[in-house]
Amino acid sequence: MTHAVSDTICYNAARIAEYQSDARYDYNSQLQMSDTGLTEIIRQWLAHILRRLFRNAEVDTIDTWTGWVLIGGFVLVLALAIYFIRKKHPALFMREKKMPDLPYDVEEENIYGVDFEKELSAALTSNDFRSAVRLLYLQTLRFLADKQRIDWRIFKTPTEYIYELKPAVLRPVFRDFTNHFLQVRYGNYQATPELFDAMRELQRQIREGGEEHEGE
Repeated sequence: MTHAVSDTICYNAARIAEYQSDARYDYNSQLQMSDTGLTEIIRQWLAHILRRLFRNAEVDTIDTWTGWVLIGGFVLVLALAIYFIRKKHPALFMREKKMPDLPYDVEEENIYGVDFEKELSAALTSNDFRSAVRLLYLQTLRFLADKQRIDWRIFKTPTEYIYELKPAVLRPVFRDFTNHFLQVRYGNYQATPELFDAMRELQRQIREGGEEHEGE
């Protein structure tokens, strides 16, 4: 007796269409990357934490709190970033002072071939503070050039040395020091013992500051 072999594989188009429209069988969607951005992920995470902490709070309240926490966190991160940048590079936050518009004859200011200690002593002995101010400035340029903190050239002006001085943290002090020199040398300001002493103190800060930042 012969039995007919039945075909157990039947294509049911209606059933297949039903499966395809059923989200439970949409396995591809589980493999796709979410379009949710990082900010939204953080917001949802914060909202989840707040809901656990404040179980009786309403959804709108949680959403409001989450927004404020995000804003506060952003402000805190920004403030910390500015603080550490300012601590590492304070010169970036210093206002530039306008240099006096004074004539300058670069040919007069050679820093080599001068015994500054001897010349300064002679100027101070004769109370020639005008010359003492000039010599103190040139002596400082010589020190900075020898330390390779400026690239001295006979044709350069004092303003150029201010902007190229390394490290940059010394520039405000050196700017004040240079202003005193220019005002006395070319602005007809009176050179007094008090002014010379002030410049000598600024010179000390420049020298010691350069040693503290050696290698920067």
